[in-house]
Amino acid sequence: MKLSGTQKLVKFFSSSAKFDMIKAESMTWHFTCSSCGNTASIWEIGGVRYKASGKPLVSIKCPKCGRIAMQSIKKSDAT
Repeated sequence: MKLSGTQKLVKFFSSSAKFDMIKAESMTWHFTCSSCGNTASIWEIGGVRYKASGKPLVSIKCPKCGRIAMQSIKKSDAT
């Protein structure tokens, strides 16, 4: 998978081990599209979320249906 600009920047300024940790944690944060029900990780859509908490509401474009909407991001225990 091709890295987004944000992910490339994080990779440039991080060691390999730290980048792997950031990627692993970012993949545990997911959102579910309110239109089509598709679930995707923040990493899959080009984002980074590391050492974060809460359930923020952010504007995200669904990679499946293409609709931009406010989505709640939640951390899952399973990757």
